[in-house]
Amino acid sequence: MFVKLLLAAALIAATVAIQALFMAVGLRVFRRMEPDYLSRHATAATVVWVSYLLIPIVLDIGIWALLYYASGALPTLEDAVYFSTVTFTTVGYGDIVLGKDWRQVSVFEAVNGWIIFGWATALIMAVIQRLYFRADADIG
Repeated sequence: MFVKLLLAAALIAATVAIQALFMAVGLRVFRRMEPDYLSRHATAATVVWVSYLLIPIVLDIGIWALLYYASGALPTLEDAVYFSTVTFTTVGYGDIVLGKDWRQVSVFEAVNGWIIFGWATALIMAVIQRLYFRADADIG
């Protein structure tokens, strides 16, 4: 069990690194864009930003799914992706479950999802505030 928990911790570290990389690249691009252009196209910029931040989340879910599939914890890749998505998003339908020896690992994935979704939400709000605060300042 200890090895599995270390593996879960390593996956959390990997997903945090993926999120950090996407955040850094995305914010660097965002900061280089013309502020007036962003103000005029705030809605489009918001849609692009939210869509962009979904990419690392999909990658994170895929990494967890590969763990479940490669380890034999789930029989098919489709089941692993579905289970990982349900667990990472903390929906938790319960129609597919892991065996007793893997259950604790899935709890770490759910915690990982909380962390990543909280972080992504904070980034989305930061960009939205900047876009719309700037737009409001231009109007006034």
